Amino acid sequence: MTEPTAMSARPVRTARIANASAAFALVVFIVVALLMRRDNAGAYFGHTDQVFTVIIGLIVAGGLRLPARPRMTADLESVRTRGYLGDWRTIPWAAIVAVEFPSNVRFARLRLPGEETLAVYAIQRMDREYAVAAMRDLRALFAASRAAA
Repeated sequence: MTEPTAMSARPVRTARIANASAAFALVVFIVVALLMRRDNAGAYFGHTDQVFTVIIGLIVAGGLRLPARPRMTADLESVRTRGYLGDWRTIPWAAIVAVEFPSNVRFARLRLPGEETLAVYAIQRMDREYAVAAMRDLRALFAASRAAA
C-alpha cells in the first residue's frame, strides 16, 4: 500500500444537510415574496418589499450554508485548514505534535505544542467511513513528515 503524498477533506453529510436547508429556506422566502402582494392582511407591500424579502432569503441561505464551508488539505510539508468563517490557516508538520480523533469529540484535531489543539472541522465523526479514510491518510502524512525530518 502506497502512502499518500497529498490529501484533502471536507464535510459530507453536514454539507448535504446545510445545502438542503439553504435551498429550502430560499424557496420559502421566494414563495413568501411572490405571495406577499396578494395575501397582505391589510398592509401594502410593493415591489421593493418583495425584492428585499428575496435578498433576506439569500442572506439566510448563505448563513445556512456555512457548515458546508470547512476544508482541509495536507501534503508532506503542511496542513491547510479552513473553518466555518475566516481564511485558510497553514500549519507546518513541524509544529504539530499529534493528529488525533478522540471518541468524545465531534471533529478531528491537531495537537500543537503547549497542549493547544486545533479542530479540523473538515473531518467530522458524522461522516463515518469518509472520516476514517481521511484520518488514515492524514496520519500517514504525519508519519511520513516525521520520517522525512
